Formats: sequence, C-alpha cells, structure tokens
Amino acid sequence: MKIKKDFIELILLLSTAILLIAFSSSAKNGALNGLEMAGEVVIPALLPLLIIFNLLSKAETKVLIENLFAPFTEKVLRLPRSAASAVVFGLIGGYPTGALLTESLYRNEDIDCETAKRLLRFNVNGGAAFIITATGTAVLNNQKAGIILFASTTASALLIAFFSSFRYKKIRYPTPSFCTTSFGEALNESTESAVKAVLNITAYIVLFSAISNILTIPQPFVPIFEITNGIVEYFKIFTLPELAGLLAFAGFCIHFQLLSIIKKIGMQYFDFFIWRVAHAVLSYGMCYLLLKIFPTELAVFSNFSNITAEIISVNTALSVLMIMGCGVIILDIESRKRKI
Repeated sequence: MKIKKDFIELILLLSTAILLIAFSSSAKNGALNGLEMAGEVVIPALLPLLIIFNLLSKAETKVLIENLFAPFTEKVLRLPRSAASAVVFGLIGGYPTGALLTESLYRNEDIDCETAKRLLRFNVNGGAAFIITATGTAVLNNQKAGIILFASTTASALLIAFFSSFRYKKIRYPTPSFCTTSFGEALNESTESAVKAVLNITAYIVLFSAISNILTIPQPFVPIFEITNGIVEYFKIFTLPELAGLLAFAGFCIHFQLLSIIKKIGMQYFDFFIWRVAHAVLSYGMCYLLLKIFPTELAVFSNFSNITAEIISVNTALSVLMIMGCGVIILDIESRKRKI
C-alpha cells in the first residue's frame, strides 16, 4: 500500500516538474505574480504581527493575557488558560499564526496533544489585517464589508470551539513551562520563527501561482487552491457570504503550509479538512445573517495596484495591536529588571 502511495506521489511530482519546464514562460509569469502579491499583501500585513505575537507568547507577561481571558477560555471554551494567547492572537493575527502558536505551546508542553488538536480545528482564521484591511479596504474598497467578513469567520470559529467543547467535561492542565530566556534571545527567536513562517507562505504562494498559471483553473475554484491570489484576482465573481466561506476554508495552499504542524501533534488531515469545511459553511451562514442586519453594497471595486497604499495608510487595527504589543514588551523588560 505504501509503495503504491509513493509511486503515485512520484508520478505527480514528476508530472508537475515536466509542466513547469515545458511551460516555463507561463510558470515564470505566474510565479512573478505570486511573488509580487506576497510582497504587497502577505509580508507587510503578517510579518510584524507574527514577530509581536511570537514574542508575547514567549514573554513572562503572557500570564497577564492568560489571566485576562481565563474566564472565557476555561468556562466557555473549556480550554486551559495557557491556550488563551494562541486563541486570541491566532484569530486576530491570521493564518498561520494560530497554528504556529499552537505548535509552540505543544512543544513547550503548555498544552497536551488533545488540546492542540482542538485548537487546530477552529483556530485557522484570516485575521484582521488580511480580511479587514487587505480584503475589505484594499480589494473590495469597502471597510465595512471587511469587518463583516472578519466578524463572520471569527464568530463562526468561536462557535465551533464552543459547541465542540461539550464532549470535554474535564480540562487538562499540563504544568506550564516558564520563560527563562532573556528578552534579546526571545526577540531573536520570535523574529527568526516569523521570518521562516512568512518565507514558507511566500514559497507556497509562488508555487501555486506558477502552477495555476499553467493549468487554467476555473475562476471559482482558484481561491479553493490559493486564497490570496483567488481573492485578489477574482473577488468580483463572489458574493460576500461566498467570500466569507472561502476565507474560512483558507485554501489548500494554507493547508499544505500547516501539514508539518498537523503531523507533529498527531492530527489526521481528514479531521482538519472536515473542520475547515464546517467553518466555511458556518461562515457563509453567519455572513448572510449579518448582511440582513447590516446591509452592505459593493458598488465600487478596487484593483491590485491600490493594495500597497491602502494597507499602509488605513491599517488602524494593526497600529493599535502593535502599540499594545510594545506596551507588553516594555512591561516584560521592567519585570526582568526587577528580578536582576
């Protein structure tokens, strides 16, 4: 059985390589488009947040965050308080922030295997920067639409976490590991981890963009394979509820980026896939209901050339998060000074 699986994988990889070589011009153009998109959308929106969130998860002041959200994390979601930072920063920061923070908690033994699996079932969200700013303000030219999309996907993720928690009657509390590294070391580790994650995302976007430029994928299916390119290039053919569902599903490109994390915690991809589909369906319904309450029309559309300027000039939410993160870092430095 394994030999047959390896043989199929070999054929697929060789076929892909042959296509990339035979249609090198189209592949090159697609790869360049993907690289440009990653440079103008993904890297500016995600890299700063990843560095700050990774640093906060390593800092001693993460206890403040855990205590602040403990009632919600423990009583509502039935998760240990150590998972609070991964939930909050994952839903706000965007994919793959939640998965990366979950892996970090699991690696440090702050959460057990079952808790890590539970987190990955819902904590894969587009985040405020990508959904509100990049998708809503820059692409749709409608910040209200971006807020509705973000509210739909985030609320749906929390509903999944809430309703799936009833089967867990008792919360497990692994002994938390405390940070003993210096602030400088923590900053270096956080930066290195964030850069690796963003490079990984960029590589997948470039690869999927090169392949999709060769294989003429029908427009409605492009976001299912690569969400960033699909949303930016073909947003006009989708309604807002459909966009909410696609953003919740996240696309196979994001799924592939998380495969190593899924494997490390012992989760089956089929389990992960089913919850992504459930999140997509629920987000579609949630967005439909929100539009009944807050009607929104997309009368004027933006284009790709406006994305960079819009992201830099309008990202108020990101600025607030960065300021909050800097404040927590300062508190962490002061805490360490008092201990010396």
